[in-house]
Amino acid sequence: MASERTALLPRNQRSARKYYILLFVLFFVSYAYFFQGGGWNQNSKICLIRSIIHHGSFTIDSCREDRPEMIFANTGDYAFYNGHYYSNKSPGHAFLSVPSFAIAEYIFSHLFPENPELQIRLSAYISTVCTSVICSTLLCLLLFRFFLVYFHVEASQSLFLTLCFGFGTLAFSYSTTFYTHLLSAFFLFLAFTLLLNVRTEKTAYQKRSVLFAGAAIGLGVLGEPSVIFACGILFLYMLACRQLRALIPYFILGGVPFAVIQIFYNIVCFGGPLSYSYQFANEIVMIKVNGRLFGIPSLKAILNLLILPYRGLFVSSPILLMAIPGIFMGVRSKKFTFEVIAATLIALVYFAFLSSFYGWDGGSTVGPRDILAMFPFLFLVASFSFRMFPKTFTALGIISIIINLCITIVGNEVPYHIKNPLIDVILKNLLKGAVSINPFPVSHLEHYADLYPSFFDFGNVEKWTPNFNSFNIGELLLPNSLLSILPLFCFWCLWGYIWIRMLKRTS
Repeated sequence: MASERTALLPRNQRSARKYYILLFVLFFVSYAYFFQGGGWNQNSKICLIRSIIHHGSFTIDSCREDRPEMIFANTGDYAFYNGHYYSNKSPGHAFLSVPSFAIAEYIFSHLFPENPELQIRLSAYISTVCTSVICSTLLCLLLFRFFLVYFHVEASQSLFLTLCFGFGTLAFSYSTTFYTHLLSAFFLFLAFTLLLNVRTEKTAYQKRSVLFAGAAIGLGVLGEPSVIFACGILFLYMLACRQLRALIPYFILGGVPFAVIQIFYNIVCFGGPLSYSYQFANEIVMIKVNGRLFGIPSLKAILNLLILPYRGLFVSSPILLMAIPGIFMGVRSKKFTFEVIAATLIALVYFAFLSSFYGWDGGSTVGPRDILAMFPFLFLVASFSFRMFPKTFTALGIISIIINLCITIVGNEVPYHIKNPLIDVILKNLLKGAVSINPFPVSHLEHYADLYPSFFDFGNVEKWTPNFNSFNIGELLLPNSLLSILPLFCFWCLWGYIWIRMLKRTS
């Protein structure tokens, strides 16, 4: 632990703690400022939460809202088994959100007793803050600590690197959305960091750290099954590191409780321990070819997921291009060769998984959201190129921050049929001054005429009508206006002033 204290900048432990507190405030406030509203993915989990709270049941029959267009209009992300509807999502995110949603709904039921729709919408926002926002904020703190403690990058540069990830990738907008991706990313990266602490002897509590790493992986898998691929890579990482090999049983033991929870859920909902929701999912959303969800990755999928505007990773988050030189520099660093190889393999496995999935486009999105869990690992690899190419890294970082700020201001729920989300939706709405454009409600769909036509046409700025199903906090003062972002910019200026003063005091 002494070596860690020496590595921290500033050297005084109390001052270092203030940096982490300041960073937590920055990312928490910035993420909580936005709420991206409803959608099939979000609503599916919210239905499960409401069913658990109000009916003590995993079925979501009671939350079904019919429309002429669909039998389950508030979400198409459902599974149907044995005469009942269920969420087709893994239950981890919903389980974690039950306490916050229940408390929020109780409070809002007293504040707005005549408006149940508003109660549910605000409860969904609070649950987003208590899960997605907090986990994303902690993920940024883990990355900052990584740069500060392991890479020995001075505080201001560590801040810049962290800003490039937290505001310069799709992590920004999806931290403000009730999706599971950033929760999984946090728990996966937490496990990675705990294992690294043991390998580099940064902790005296080796068994406990590995046990917690296994628990973090278990939580990640419970939220998003694809984390199991990364779990395999971490298992190989432990085998390769002599400090970790003997501790593998603790890693497995840490994940056991969450495996038991998943098995229990599978048995109750789908009749068997190995049965799962996607087996019984709505066929409209589960794209299959010859009865299979996966096949050989196509060139079209690979190009679209990397460089084409439809879902291009390097289009929405160009800073991640720096991972290409970063791989070679990281491997040559010798000190972190194992970590760079593990992080690169995690990124490659996720990409191979998504590109072989017939539903690779991810539905309503502006980029490859289904591989967000690997973003911190790819960014970690990219950060190795910062010292060699500081100007290029800085330029790409600034461009990435501008792109993802625009996405977050306008909205990331862009219908799948729009081929260039950044130009046809984000830029056009931004030039018009439109913010928070997602019109899809969390509940009470009967209040919205022509719901699906309006949803699929909202890329057309002339047809968009604001309805506050998505919002930012500034709209309390300046509704439906680009000026609603001004309070956030003022907060950032104040925060920057405090940060600079802190640096001067501790330098």
